[in-house]
Amino acid sequence: MGFLLYGTNIVILAKNHNPSIISKEWLEQKGVITEKVLNFTHTPVFSLIETENFSLVVDPERLQISLKNITPENVGHLPMIVSRYVSHLPETPYNAIGLNYLYEVPIQPDSLKHIFEHDEARFKQIFSEKYHLGEIIFFNFKDFRVKVGIQPMLPDHPEKVTADFNFHFDAKNVEDIKQKLEQYLEAKKKAEEVLGGIFNG
Repeated sequence: MGFLLYGTNIVILAKNHNPSIISKEWLEQKGVITEKVLNFTHTPVFSLIETENFSLVVDPERLQISLKNITPENVGHLPMIVSRYVSHLPETPYNAIGLNYLYEVPIQPDSLKHIFEHDEARFKQIFSEKYHLGEIIFFNFKDFRVKVGIQPMLPDHPEKVTADFNFHFDAKNVEDIKQKLEQYLEAKKKAEEVLGGIFNG
């Protein structure tokens, strides 16, 4: 069974990002994003930059760079963009990084009920005759704390579920952030191994 990656982003938390620095011109001069900027908003408390393939949003506490077009090449470029960003702002007091992957998984109807065993009669009594099951699972991978939420894509697509992975690491400095960015593809591979173990096992 295949798993479709349809969303991925990297989030960097800090005690004080400085959105006023992050302009279209700054990103271009520093070579953080090399694509043509299509849309941008620049204020003292919020900046948004969009290209054809990437979206960057920063406020005082959070930087998020998201992939708009999922291709293997773009997936490989995403952590490089974030690494260039933090390298140019090493004095920022970073305190966490999150690597996030959102998958779509085709399933047989009610297969989650069989994968995640439960007392079906009791659940029908608690909820209703017709209910849909999801799960949140926490586990460790290397230095990451990982959370994955698995839930049906209701009501339009009962034959699919989403699996939303967050690989979280509490960082102390820019070097911690850059080290974890180097594990972006490894974390993605682990997410797909987990999905394989659940749905193909």
